[in-house]
Amino acid sequence: MVAELPDKLRDYILRSGVALAVSTADGDVPLTLVNQRFCDLTGYAREDVEGHNCRFLQGPATDDASRAALHDFVHDPAQNDGRFIVLNYRKDGLAFHNLVFMTRLRNREGRARFILASQFDMTTAQQRKGLRSNDETLSRDLADLKMMGQQFGLAMEASAASISNSIAMLARLNLDE
Repeated sequence: MVAELPDKLRDYILRSGVALAVSTADGDVPLTLVNQRFCDLTGYAREDVEGHNCRFLQGPATDDASRAALHDFVHDPAQNDGRFIVLNYRKDGLAFHNLVFMTRLRNREGRARFILASQFDMTTAQQRKGLRSNDETLSRDLADLKMMGQQFGLAMEASAASISNSIAMLARLNLDE
């Protein structure tokens, strides 16, 4: 399935300094590509996760409301982007609060082909202080991704700006804490 992503877009995701994962937009939405930052965040190797739905990151204390919000987004093609805080678990069993931004990548006909998700560990105050840097990095990455996506017929339906604005808002809120 990774082959369906344009090479330039796939290479960009793999190089990104933001934890990124791409899944199909159909069926059980299995992961088709994750980058090294995703692997660093979760403790899983690429070959452990590609082909599997991201719910393997959920665990016993992941609340039903978070599960339902993710499920509703994935199964409602009318939603273009979403933001979720979910309790996830690394491969070693350590829990972390994962701030997940998801956006649908659509072809020129408007059909969702992939779901792009970025993740940020929101567990500690120190990491929250890093949101301003994450915001700047993600804003640059999303602008580049949007341009590449459009070149290859994948429209992000203004979700790049929405995600960037959401992160900027969270950065401002958390820097005031």
